[in-house]
Amino acid sequence: MASTKVKTATFVAMSKQVHIGKKIKEVLVQTRLKKTEFADLINISRTVVYDIFKRETIDTALLQKISTVLKHDFFSYYKNHELPAVEDVEGGYGYATKEELRQLTNTILKEIEKLRIEINASPKALTKRKYSKRKK
Repeated sequence: MASTKVKTATFVAMSKQVHIGKKIKEVLVQTRLKKTEFADLINISRTVVYDIFKRETIDTALLQKISTVLKHDFFSYYKNHELPAVEDVEGGYGYATKEELRQLTNTILKEIEKLRIEINASPKALTKRKYSKRKK
């Protein structure tokens, strides 16, 4: 298969990470809402609440529920947070342009077509192997 070169990018680690669990705990303490009441409002157990306090990351749907219940925009911590720098790296993973994706798609389609032609050219060879009688 022909190889296609795709520009790639990698993220440089941020110096200061948002610990969302700590932020949630701070806001919950300020609201003076009991942890059991909070757990009931977001449909989780009390033990999961303590697990949330330890998390550095969180599912966005759960964060939306928590934001609604505590009437606090936790997403703002990410909006105001400095985004990581991007640098070009050979051989890594990243984002391709539309043109690069189009070229890659064309290359893949050509390879698929070659395989179809190859399979159609020798159907007897394929079935012969699959259904041949065993020699005793």
